Amino acid sequence: EQLAQSTINENVTSMAGVPTWTIVLIKRILDISKKATHKEVWPNLELYIHGGVSFTPYREQLNNLVGAPINYLEIYNASEGFFAAQNEPGDEGMLLYTEHGIFYEFMPVEEYGKKKPVTIGLKHVELNKNYALVISTNGGLWRYLVGDTVQFTSLRPFKIKVTGRIKHYMNAFGEE
Repeated sequence: EQLAQSTINENVTSMAGVPTWTIVLIKRILDISKKATHKEVWPNLELYIHGGVSFTPYREQLNNLVGAPINYLEIYNASEGFFAAQNEPGDEGMLLYTEHGIFYEFMPVEEYGKKKPVTIGLKHVELNKNYALVISTNGGLWRYLVGDTVQFTSLRPFKIKVTGRIKHYMNAFGEE
């Protein structure tokens, strides 16, 4: 409520957040302002940065609420680290951050659950193959299995997309 009240008359050009909460905020701002679309409230809005859940089920609803085309960029972050971000609108791949204090290993998903699973480094990854993400960080995590699966969409530069989970089941709406 405070965010809606305090930003309704500001010149907002970009916003970031989990789609579910962003939609709640936008709907509240529309209720307060009595406007039909968000572009009527924030005419200079041009960018929404999202992450945390699949954006696919929310894209159409957000497009309708905003009321005009804007750019969408995805980020891949977690409490364990900031792993990647989309650097080109329209390109589903997110640029993997290889210089941020995180050492990456990639476990082919067929290795998951084995007593001694094989992992590989960036030098050996392949396009369009599912890997479980394993990280070691300068913050103290050592060969930590994040629980997400990723595929590489580019090898120069390294770009990934999140394809699912191995630790817990997550449906398309992020409810489980």
